[in-house]
Amino acid sequence: MSALADVVIGVVELVEAEAHKLRTSVKGLVLSITLILAAGLLMLGAVGWLAAAAYLQLLTWLPPAGAAAVIGAAILLLAGGILWYAMRPK
Repeated sequence: MSALADVVIGVVELVEAEAHKLRTSVKGLVLSITLILAAGLLMLGAVGWLAAAAYLQLLTWLPPAGAAAVIGAAILLLAGGILWYAMRPK
């Protein structure tokens, strides 16, 4: 009877320890995801500001439609390169 009680107590303690470890891991994962999303939004804003600055600079040499086309093509190439890098076989 005592051996059975020891086994049950050991299993309960193991489950408690694993639950604590899982809780800690989930908190870390949520924090990491939140920080990645925040960084992604900041990077998206930075790309927007850089595109706006490049567009304004190109307006001195090109008409508005030409400047917009050049910036659009550059951003499309950048996005394609990032997608290609992400999809390449590892």
